[in-house]
Amino acid sequence: MSASFRRRSLRAAFIVAAALALGATAARAQEEGGGLFERLNLDKLKLTALGASMGPVAPTGIAPTTAYSLHADYGEISPRWRVVFTATYWGSRYRAEQIQRLENRLREQLRDTTRSATFDLGAIRVSDIAVGGDMRWTPRNGNVRPFIGGGMLAHVVNAEGKAIAGTVIETALDNIALGFAATTGVDVTLARHLGFGIQGRYDLTSGVRYGSLRVVGTYHFDTAPGRGAQ
Repeated sequence: MSASFRRRSLRAAFIVAAALALGATAARAQEEGGGLFERLNLDKLKLTALGASMGPVAPTGIAPTTAYSLHADYGEISPRWRVVFTATYWGSRYRAEQIQRLENRLREQLRDTTRSATFDLGAIRVSDIAVGGDMRWTPRNGNVRPFIGGGMLAHVVNAEGKAIAGTVIETALDNIALGFAATTGVDVTLARHLGFGIQGRYDLTSGVRYGSLRVVGTYHFDTAPGRGAQ
């Protein structure tokens, strides 16, 4: 991991810490009688479920791999709208043709009067960590609950390779950026506290874009959404 990427990671961590601090300040203001949380219905947020998912992912220009995700459901912010926070990781390598295009681009930028210069970047590994939240609309309650939604996530993309270590190429491939995601799927209640689901997602950011299909398992702390107490 390059020094510049570490510095950008520290800046991202600082921004997250600042956001958490602002959130804590807003929460204290709410406790003291502030009305902002009430107007946005944020005072309704309460952790109701935790879960995990996994499934195939096919990033553009990158070999298909498996994505692993955790999610925390904070319940309804308004009727039929839920807030779900997610964290996803996957790791893979750039396809050979993608590396070839990068080598060709480098060759075009180089003034080679002898036309004998060669590039061999070798294998380049790449990983993505995405953290953010979704707003999901559920048209019906019950044991089977379809949903559609979208959200915003922060992506930390890290590229590593023996030939690019410590070079401007590694710095250019490393990236920290905000991205958007669209999601749809269905959740099924299996028991009072257990749920199962299938989810399709498409994530878009400046560095990487990819679609994924995931199998989801969820543990509900209380009665699952749409069900009465048993």
